[in-house]
Amino acid sequence: MNIDVSADCAVRIEQHFGAILTELERVRAQVGALFAAGPVTSDELIAQVETGTLAFLQDPSLLGGGFVVAPAALVDRRLYLAWWQGAGRDFLGDAVVPATGEVLDYTRQPWFRIPARTGALHLAGPYVDFVCTDEYVMTMTLPVYAGGRMVGVAGADTSVETLERMLLPGLREIGATLVNSHGRVVVSADPHLATGEVMNAVPDKARGARPLSVVQPSADGRGELKTLAGWPS
Repeated sequence: MNIDVSADCAVRIEQHFGAILTELERVRAQVGALFAAGPVTSDELIAQVETGTLAFLQDPSLLGGGFVVAPAALVDRRLYLAWWQGAGRDFLGDAVVPATGEVLDYTRQPWFRIPARTGALHLAGPYVDFVCTDEYVMTMTLPVYAGGRMVGVAGADTSVETLERMLLPGLREIGATLVNSHGRVVVSADPHLATGEVMNAVPDKARGARPLSVVQPSADGRGELKTLAGWPS
């Protein structure tokens, strides 16, 4: 195994997702203070988060980001996405389902539902975002609380294509795969492993404990995979 390549992959993962986490923590503090001060309208929320979010989204490796409100957290909207998406940083607001035109009930999505239940950081995906991009994405979300209740989640999207460009050369050199906490493939050096496929031989310590892990087959190609790195480190 090339230790330098393995370490380089770990550093790239840390730099990308660590920067996202830092931004989500900033939004959490900012939005939490806004809601703690009293009732909040959608316009007030946008005014609070737009400038900082758009500055963060100048990073071309990011697909989108912002803040998604919990049901009835705003005084003038039940559901609302203060979220900017795509190359043009288009604003979502009252997002709708393309096929029906109905308002999107995002509370069913894992990136909202799981942090709402656990109260902790969550990295969802890889999944196909049929609402916004029609491509595989990873969504990191952090719940935001004010007055003892969750008022929404701060979040950001990364496309799997971006992660492929960032990590695939190094993963190929060491024959490794990036998996999520459920052992699902995010990016792999193995052309036979598709994004989203479950790797059953992923070590237990790479499942659940960390949102992301870099794993490698054993020397003989049999048995449990070896964990080379993970995020957070």
